[in-house]
Amino acid sequence: MLVWSGRGYLSIVVLLISVVILMKLLPEAHQNFGIAIAFFITALGSWLMGKKWNNMEGRTMVDKATGEEIILKNKHSLFWIRMEYWANIFSALGVALLVKELV
Repeated sequence: MLVWSGRGYLSIVVLLISVVILMKLLPEAHQNFGIAIAFFITALGSWLMGKKWNNMEGRTMVDKATGEEIILKNKHSLFWIRMEYWANIFSALGVALLVKELV
């Protein structure tokens, strides 16, 4: 089952790399804050990459049989949600984790 299209998988890659790096850098007592920071880093990365790649111009093709123009455009998504919208999800997860830790 394909759960991403285009470069949508990079959101998960950024999250995993961020978590691994922050877990190595932060002391054990603050690792949950590191995961929250990783969610915010991933949110920023997903938004920037999604905005750049999903707003690129498509190629216009002409169907020879009908003369109809068809625009071919890549879509970069993860679990059928565009990359730039994952920024909201990752941010909400980061805020929820911070609230959980601070309360």
